[in-house]
Amino acid sequence: MADLKEVELLSTGVFLPGEPVAFDQIEAVLGPLSHAPERLKRMIKKLKSLSKNRIGIEQCHFAIDPGTRQQTETNTSMAVKAIRQALAKANMGPADIDCILLGNLMPDHQTPPTTTLIQEELGIERCAEMEIHSNCTGITKVMQIAHDGIRLGRYKNALAVYTQFSSAYLRSEIYNPEKIGPEHLLLRWFISDSAAAVVLRGHDKMKSGLKVTAVYNESLGGKLEAGMTFCHGGSGYDLKAAYEAGHQHFGQNYKAVEQFAPAILGQGFNRMLDVCAVKPEDIDHVIVTIPSLKLLEKGKSEALKIYAVPHEKWFSNVKEKGYTGAASVIVSLDELLEKKMFKKDQLLAGITIESSKWMVGGFLLSNLG
Repeated sequence: MADLKEVELLSTGVFLPGEPVAFDQIEAVLGPLSHAPERLKRMIKKLKSLSKNRIGIEQCHFAIDPGTRQQTETNTSMAVKAIRQALAKANMGPADIDCILLGNLMPDHQTPPTTTLIQEELGIERCAEMEIHSNCTGITKVMQIAHDGIRLGRYKNALAVYTQFSSAYLRSEIYNPEKIGPEHLLLRWFISDSAAAVVLRGHDKMKSGLKVTAVYNESLGGKLEAGMTFCHGGSGYDLKAAYEAGHQHFGQNYKAVEQFAPAILGQGFNRMLDVCAVKPEDIDHVIVTIPSLKLLEKGKSEALKIYAVPHEKWFSNVKEKGYTGAASVIVSLDELLEKKMFKKDQLLAGITIESSKWMVGGFLLSNLG
C-alpha cells in the first residue's frame, strides 16, 4: 500500500452578499413579524434590546435587496463566488479540481444536488462531488471527507465549501403567525448569509505551507433533545399541512444552548485534542463558531481554566461580519491569514459546535512556513 499523502490548505475564499446590515436594520431587511401575536410582539421589542448587547453582532450580510426585498443570491452563486476567490489565491483554475464537497442546511433544490450546479457554473466537465446536510459542523464534515480522500490518494485537489443561506427561511413572509413561538425570534438577529471555501491539495511530503494535521467530527447528543430545529422535510411533505404546523420555521432552544453549549464545546475540544495527541498549551490560535458574546466569553474562561488556552489566543470576526454557521470559522480564518497573524511553526485549532443535535467538529493547522 502506498504511503498516505499529506494535506495542504492552499487558500480560503469568502463571499458576503450585499452591503453590511447594521444590527438595528436587520428586522427591516428580513421584514418585521408584524403579524405575530401581540404577546410575541412585546417579547420581540424586549428581546431586541437585550440581544444587541448579549449577542454582540454589530453588522452582518443578507442575500436580499433591501429595496425590492427580492432574493439576490443562491447557495450556488454564493459558493461559486467564494470558490473563485479561493482558486485565484491558489493560482489555480476550476479544471484543476478533482472533487467538490459542499455542506449546507438547505440546498437550492432537492435534486439535482447543489454540488452539480456549482460544478456546472465553474465549467468543470467531470469531477467527484458530495453534499453534506448539516449546519454549524458542515464545514468540518466536508473537510474530513476531503482530507481523507486526499490522504488516500483518491483526489489531488479538492474544494471544501459551506454556504449559509439563512435569509431564505428567516424572511417574514414565510412565517405562519399562528405558529410563531419564542424559539423562532432570536435566530433572526444573529444568523446571516455567506459562503466560504477552502482549497486542499495532496503532497508526498510537505516542507512548507499550511498543513492540515487533523480533522475531527463527533456527535455528543445521542441522549439529548435537539437544540435547533427546522422540521420541514420528507417526513411530512404536505405543503399545506407543513405551513399550518409551522414546520417551515427555523427555531432554537435558547435555554438549552446556554445550558449545554459551553460543556459540549469543552468536551468536544478535549476529545479532539486527545484523539489528535495535541497538548492545549501548544495551540497558538483558536477559532470557534459561537455567535453570542456571552457564550464566547464563557467558553474562553472555561478554556483558560481547564485547557490553558488564554484569551489572547482566540480569534473571531463575527462581530464585524456576522454569524453564518459553519462558514464563520473559515471567514475568521480567511481574515487571520490575510493579516498574517498565523506565523511559521504555529498551531491553529478551528472548533465548530452545532446545537441541532449537539455535534462538535474541528481541524488543526500547522504553519510550516
